[in-house]
Amino acid sequence: MVGVMRALLLSLLIGFVTPVAVQANEPLQKVQQLVDYVGVDYHDAVSGGRILNATEYDEMLDFSGTLVDLSRELPNAPQVLAIQNKLTALDKLIQARGEAQEVSSLAGEIRQLLIQAYGLTVVPHKLPDLARGKALYSEQCTSCHGLEGQGNGVLAGTLNPSPTDFTDYDRYSERTVYGLYNTITHGVEGTAMQSYAALPDADRWALAFYVGQLAASAKYGEAAPDIEALDPQKIGAHGLTTMTPAEVTSKFGDKGAQLMAWLRSHPETVIGVEDSSGLAFARDTLQQSLAAYKTGDHKAAHDLAVTAYLEGFELMEGSLDAVDGDLRRRIEGGMTAYRGLIKKNAPYTELSNQVEHLNTLLTSAENKLASHSLSPATAYTSALVILLREGLEAILVIAALAAFLIKTGRRDGLRYLYLGTGAAFFLGLLTWYVSSNVITIGGAGRELTEGFAALFAAVMLFYVGFWLHSKTGAAQWKAFIHGSIEKALSKGTLWGLSGLAFIAVYREIFETVLFYQALWIQTGKAGQGMIFTGFLTAAGALLLIGWLILRYSTRLPLRQFFSVSGVFMFVLAIIFAGKGIAALQEAGKLPVSIVNFPSVEVLGIYPNLQGLGVQLTLVLVAVLLLWKGSKTSSGKQTRSSQA
Repeated sequence: MVGVMRALLLSLLIGFVTPVAVQANEPLQKVQQLVDYVGVDYHDAVSGGRILNATEYDEMLDFSGTLVDLSRELPNAPQVLAIQNKLTALDKLIQARGEAQEVSSLAGEIRQLLIQAYGLTVVPHKLPDLARGKALYSEQCTSCHGLEGQGNGVLAGTLNPSPTDFTDYDRYSERTVYGLYNTITHGVEGTAMQSYAALPDADRWALAFYVGQLAASAKYGEAAPDIEALDPQKIGAHGLTTMTPAEVTSKFGDKGAQLMAWLRSHPETVIGVEDSSGLAFARDTLQQSLAAYKTGDHKAAHDLAVTAYLEGFELMEGSLDAVDGDLRRRIEGGMTAYRGLIKKNAPYTELSNQVEHLNTLLTSAENKLASHSLSPATAYTSALVILLREGLEAILVIAALAAFLIKTGRRDGLRYLYLGTGAAFFLGLLTWYVSSNVITIGGAGRELTEGFAALFAAVMLFYVGFWLHSKTGAAQWKAFIHGSIEKALSKGTLWGLSGLAFIAVYREIFETVLFYQALWIQTGKAGQGMIFTGFLTAAGALLLIGWLILRYSTRLPLRQFFSVSGVFMFVLAIIFAGKGIAALQEAGKLPVSIVNFPSVEVLGIYPNLQGLGVQLTLVLVAVLLLWKGSKTSSGKQTRSSQA
């Protein structure tokens, strides 16, 4: 059992810390960097068909040729052919010494195609802290880029190419914040600009926003733009990070340029209003999924549909449950149905109608959440529901195991139980910290971990339940009592119980923290204190449930306790199995065949053939084992009386 636990924990860790595949693709990263680099720097090499700087122009030719080569290594996606064609066109345009404006415009088109094709995360998960960005700049960047960002640091004279002048308005006009973030993250090969990937993700975004607004601040100052003349949401969080000021100016004129300058130094105007809820992300990703399906790439469509749920809507479920639980279930069911249509290769019109229906529901959810600022009462209820929903199964498992150890006189085994529980809390919080600040852990990774952990726990609970019940027959009970409980509960078995407690808690901790993080962002300052109150209330309720189980279950006679506990373990195993199957379905790893059956989430019952089939199988196996055990016990008892 100990060996199995070690193997499982290792697999959980490996699965949990694997970054999203697309984000880690090296050719894709290089294409992103080089496209931004060419779009910004080409105007220093060529003007009016004339070479201004031969060295710069040779570099542009080298980069554009490299982009054509890298395009053949890009991951498969519906738009990959369009990307390859545009990169070839960019190479030809540079060879022909085309105008800088044309090169910049084409680079912008390629950038947007890359974002759409690969579902890249282009908006920070946390509101960028420009004060933090300024402090980081002073620590990390001044030696090359200078105190004011003018590219005149003490080392600037020794570097070739020279460090970027962030106060150059022309360069600012052709640069995206997302491009700056990528440069900070990956560095620029062949230059002194090193990678700062070791910095937390939030710090890299803060630094990108800080240097990305220096030129604008120098030109426009701190004067606020006329927001009535142009709604900031016309640019939005996505546009703020992925559009260049030149593109915004071309689309909205001077008022757009002024607004973009303001937004770069005041990102809170749109970040946290448009995308922090996850609902807008879910809607946008569903549209990308539908577009992929239309081109015939059904796998990409399904992957994007999974992402829309796991990285968007799922993190809002706790908050929406407190406001309108029925709407939450309808959206969740609608997303499941949409993935099912993709798997069945349904006609495009059916998928389009389903996405339109989901968009209506998601818009209703946005309205229900009151513009992303929850009332104190709703924040309290949401915090209460999240912990009760996510923690109930864990407390039931731990309380049942603790009661078992106490009733059998093995209180010394409680330390193993507490060790497993404590380790789960620590590793769960550590995983959340790492995912927020070091690497990207996708929603699919979370669901896979939860799914496999739940299924493993189901197997363990089923085994423990059968073992307990097998001791309740008269003959077996007599042999058990006359034998050694010390031997029955060996050190290896105690470590197994510790591992079961670890799995029961760890599978919930990481996701629970993410739910609270999303709730905190949504809730205004007046209601954030109520989140703590709701959390403490739920924690108290869970502790009370655990105490009641310990108090009243241990009053039962030992043999009856074993019988009741065995059935209880069987029930928990069936619940965990249903939830494990559901998690793997949400991750897109198992098919979903919807049936007309009531959903009872607290019991892990979901209306699909796969989950119901597994649970029914467990019920039948349990009944068969209990019947067989009862028959065997009866036979042994008869032979014993005859002797």
